[in-house]
Amino acid sequence: MTQGYEQRIKELVDNIPGALCASLTGTDGIGITFYQSGLDLDPTLADAEFATMLSASRRAVENLSLGSISEQTIATEKLTILIKLVGTDFYLGVVMQQGAGNLGMARLLLRRASEEFKNILY
Repeated sequence: MTQGYEQRIKELVDNIPGALCASLTGTDGIGITFYQSGLDLDPTLADAEFATMLSASRRAVENLSLGSISEQTIATEKLTILIKLVGTDFYLGVVMQQGAGNLGMARLLLRRASEEFKNILY
């Protein structure tokens, strides 16, 4: 089954302009699958750090009574990181080169992939 996850994650990177890597990860930071092209990121560290960012955002949103978080975007001078929740226990993360892609297309493809993985995982 992991083979199918790996293929779908690779397709995400291949189909999102400017995407350099993607992962499917538990909200506990334990990665299920990771694919990268054109970036040298430590997948274990990236998954754990992204999960930490998501956890902090979830806590802040809950403390402010703003509802449930569904996605998060982080922009740095080099990269844009998109995190999309898959149910309550997993997330999809995509890292894009800053200014080299279509953020709207990335969000659309992440939403579709999130629904696919949600149907498989739950």
